[in-house]
Amino acid sequence: MQVNQNNIIESLQQTLKNKRQTHLAFQHTDLAILQTIKKKLDIYIKQREKKEEEKNVALSEAKKVIDAMMEKTGLSRNDVAALLSQSSPNKTPKRLRSEPKATERSEVNTSHPTQKHDVYGDNHLS
Repeated sequence: MQVNQNNIIESLQQTLKNKRQTHLAFQHTDLAILQTIKKKLDIYIKQREKKEEEKNVALSEAKKVIDAMMEKTGLSRNDVAALLSQSSPNKTPKRLRSEPKATERSEVNTSHPTQKHDVYGDNHLS
């Protein structure tokens, strides 16, 4: 009986040791995954901050240009913005850009409607 109890105790100790090792292995794996995710997120955040900074610089330069035009012409900010949007070829409304394409399309001949063919014969519903 004593030998059997010792075997059970040794088996339980070995199981506990294996469980701890498995837990530590998963803990290290999880930590490595989290560190990789953190590095990738840091890179992404830096890229976003750089883009935001470039966007802010471009906006401030545009505001300076508009302010300079306002001073020279005496127009309001809205008037200057309207003039700039009119002079830009990329600001053409989509509707105007698509009109020539619509006129180039060939017309469909609708004088002869298509006939439906009865695949099953005339009496398939009877």
